[in-house]
Amino acid sequence: MKNIVIMYAGDDWKKTIPITNEGTRIAIQDWMKRADKAGVNLYRASMKWYDIEKNVFKKAWTFSNGAWQKIENEICPDMIYDKVLSKYDYSLLDFKLKITQKTLLFNSPLFRVTFNNKLSQYVMFGEFMPFSQVANNENELRYSMKKCPSKKIVIKPLYGSGGFGIFIGEKKNVFEREYTFPVLVQEFILSEKGIPGISEENEVADLRMVYQGGKMAYALSRIAKPGSLFTNLHQGATGKMIAEEKISKSIIEMAEKINNKISVFSNAQYSLDFIFDNNGKPYFIEMNTTPGIDLVTLLADEKTKQENFEAITDLLK
Repeated sequence: MKNIVIMYAGDDWKKTIPITNEGTRIAIQDWMKRADKAGVNLYRASMKWYDIEKNVFKKAWTFSNGAWQKIENEICPDMIYDKVLSKYDYSLLDFKLKITQKTLLFNSPLFRVTFNNKLSQYVMFGEFMPFSQVANNENELRYSMKKCPSKKIVIKPLYGSGGFGIFIGEKKNVFEREYTFPVLVQEFILSEKGIPGISEENEVADLRMVYQGGKMAYALSRIAKPGSLFTNLHQGATGKMIAEEKISKSIIEMAEKINNKISVFSNAQYSLDFIFDNNGKPYFIEMNTTPGIDLVTLLADEKTKQENFEAITDLLK
């Protein structure tokens, strides 16, 4: 049987049950059940447990017979599915490149280091995005705020997901909190009507399109909770699946142009997020090289969930 190991940062070995976020835990449990049916061993292990000389994980978690179990024997991976936080992309690049000499590492570390940085995304795809500037300190942040054309402003860390560390609000309130520089200063797009032709009235929502090997695997809308501007699941948002035929031609064409620049990495998996202003104009917001499987596990039909799982296992063929 082939061994796939989902690799993450940190160390949760002392816990009774891993993975703090319940949605993520349920999604990975679902994948492990599918792996068992497919005759594949699927594990979850910290990068700290990996012995690069022997190409083995010294221990790992798995979900079997309805419960999480600790595996304390060595596991030689046929593929490592890299879910290490993006903030470690540069510091771990050499380490990950060495792993690629031992086994299949997905996504490619070069892909992640190239596309995970929000500043890099703006440099490459800025023609489709709101006005953005990088600020390395407080003085540069003040300068960028003056240049930004919107009354409200968005300030993001260069790495991260889930909406954590992001400020969205009036410029006068920016310095009511502290920032870890550098940050990306971005124009605020008034988006109160969601996705044209799809969202409910007055729904703050975005469109996420998930790709595998340059082809769209599925699409969904993430919907902010009432009174919030955050469409991140970890910030209380909900979601719904979106049929491909409902996605406007303008977004499909924009995504194709973005995908053309990504196509040098033929097997990459990633998501593209879009929002729309109140006139229906689309904007590309950001890209994620480790898209979560929480919402697709919760919302998708069985066919889509199985295809999403097989997109990973098929890499071993």
